Amino acid sequence: MAKHFYDVVINAGKNVQSGLWEGGENHYDENVLEDARLEMLKCLLRSTETILKRPGRPLKRAEDIRFLLVILANPLLYAGGQKVKVSRRSEAPSSSTGAEARSPNRSSRPPPAVKNSSGSGAFCHSGILKRLFGIISNLPNDCHHYLVTWFTITPEKHFRRLVELGCSFTTYRITRHDNKRPMRNAATGIVGKLPYSDDWQIRATARVMSLLAVANDNVSGRRRHAKAGFVTTTSAFDSINPASGWKQDAPAYKPGKIVPSSTFYNMRLDYCDLISDFDAWEARVVKFCFCQYPFFLSMGAKIQILEHDARRQMEIQARNAFLTNISNRTSALSQYMVLKVRRECLVEDSLKGISEGAGTLDDLKKGLRIEFAGEEGIDAGGLKKEWFLMLAREVFDPNHGLFIYDEDSAHCYFNPFSFESSEEFYLVGVLLGLAIYNSTILDINLPSYIFRKLIHFAPHTSSAVKGTSGSSAPQHRPPFRRTLSDLASIRPALAVGLQKLLDFEGNVQETFCRDFVAESDRYGEKIIIPLCPNGENRPVTNANRKEFVDLYVKHILDTSVSRQFEPFKRGFYTVCGGNALSLFNPEEIELLVRGSAEPLDVAALKAVAVYDGWGRDVEPEQDVVVKWFWGFFEKLVPEKQRLLLSFITGSDRIPAMGATDLIIKVVCLGGDCERFPVARTCFNMVCLWRYRSRERLERLLWRAVTESEGFGLK
Repeated sequence: MAKHFYDVVINAGKNVQSGLWEGGENHYDENVLEDARLEMLKCLLRSTETILKRPGRPLKRAEDIRFLLVILANPLLYAGGQKVKVSRRSEAPSSSTGAEARSPNRSSRPPPAVKNSSGSGAFCHSGILKRLFGIISNLPNDCHHYLVTWFTITPEKHFRRLVELGCSFTTYRITRHDNKRPMRNAATGIVGKLPYSDDWQIRATARVMSLLAVANDNVSGRRRHAKAGFVTTTSAFDSINPASGWKQDAPAYKPGKIVPSSTFYNMRLDYCDLISDFDAWEARVVKFCFCQYPFFLSMGAKIQILEHDARRQMEIQARNAFLTNISNRTSALSQYMVLKVRRECLVEDSLKGISEGAGTLDDLKKGLRIEFAGEEGIDAGGLKKEWFLMLAREVFDPNHGLFIYDEDSAHCYFNPFSFESSEEFYLVGVLLGLAIYNSTILDINLPSYIFRKLIHFAPHTSSAVKGTSGSSAPQHRPPFRRTLSDLASIRPALAVGLQKLLDFEGNVQETFCRDFVAESDRYGEKIIIPLCPNGENRPVTNANRKEFVDLYVKHILDTSVSRQFEPFKRGFYTVCGGNALSLFNPEEIELLVRGSAEPLDVAALKAVAVYDGWGRDVEPEQDVVVKWFWGFFEKLVPEKQRLLLSFITGSDRIPAMGATDLIIKVVCLGGDCERFPVARTCFNMVCLWRYRSRERLERLLWRAVTESEGFGLK
């Protein structure tokens, strides 16, 4: 109904014009018809704003807010719609409908231009949007639940337009405070007020956006509605085609989120003082800050806040170590946590050093430095990256016994029958925490499910800050849901079998002959584990097969590995217990830990590279040796490209922000010789000689990549 209404209103008069031209007669001035149509659109917008000013009744039930959904469907409010400027005061009939419009000279004037602007919705109709978002944000909880359900089944393109509308209006309001700066207490330095903390329009829009964020994450609800047949292929939010008006859209249902989390990012916030925003959030001194709604913050903004929090804690521990030296008159204590390890005993020495540091949280909160026994290297960042890379590969090696590897999914998961003590898994959790704390990515193949579980079961701290509701009390933790999709990430073959059991249309008991037990292979021995009391004597039937699958999934993912996961989680949060980490969602934590697995974009690396020592006669990019180097990099297969990247940077992974965030420095060492190229991983630097042939460069460079380890050749 809403679609048809807006379709008729927006296209009013167009059919009349085309019919007149087809008949060969035109008794009407086309400019008059177009001006009349625009005046009608202005009247529609003025009426909409009037309704929002005075709804006429309290909005307490779902039936009362349907008119808000109709208003949200108005394509004039969105980017790509027609730009119609509405006067805020009562107007007499405009010149387009008065005597001037009917004058003979009017026909010679070109028709009024109808502009399309990507930002037209938020800027031209701020009066409507601020009232619309204000009303929605202050609705009772029952109405908010109704809206979340409605957003959950909204088709993807329409949902994306809603998100973009909220983000564009937020950007518009932020720009109104560009000339303001945070106010700080002169004595304590604590932020007392943010430029936008009292802007009720931003606060209302953020609340509405939080409803959209909840709907976007409601994967199980979307799947449930799809099975019930409530997900439709079209709605009142059919996307706008500026030329023809409306068009059909594809179904919204997808196995994951409706849109990526990055769709909610507001890049304008990257230019705001988010460090002050974070400090105010922690101190609970303002009514509103964007850290209360972290879905607004881009990955780069969150990493900036995380690094600020880590650097602050490192500075505190370094200062404490200095004060301890003075007060106790003892030998100097290092401001860093120094691990001395042997390459041949990397795991044992590393876990021993971490275990000693884990005895006091103060050491773990210091900056990390690595020393390899028998090597001259001084750690300025490169040794640390190499240590993380090598240690992660060994710890997560299935032969080590802590984790098992599934070839079908290419993921590691906890070994439920590991002979290692829980202390080993605690130290692995500390390792992951140290990687985040020291801004280092790891080459690990943990499934996304582990990161989602880590975030969901994050421990409540005494310094809990305000949540999105504005309350300082700990937020209620919703039940944790496990699905066959989670199981498929570590045991895809088993997940397929269980799905076939659910979809089977015949007699399950007679065909499958299963009881409520799980079968596991413990080093070649087949063991049977009951999934419920007396499970070995309870057959699986058509009536209880859903319960059986749920218990089986819970057993594989949680129950069987609880002895391993709990110390792992405790070790992780021993290091990463700050508030900054709570700003990340599970997908972002995974990206933060593992880096990006996207194919290397050598052109992007080349575009941001810097050069030194190549002379001033010619641009470094035009030097023949530099061209040979980048040409060799580009022609390598992806696996070998990552080896070369690891040689230069100490890691074969791309940072979470992408290839453009990885700056490689290419340095000239001198004239032609038979010496190998040199890499300084601490500074992402590769040093080349002016080789006289491409063959010599490629031969020596590849030998350096494949035959080097640490600070020399193997």
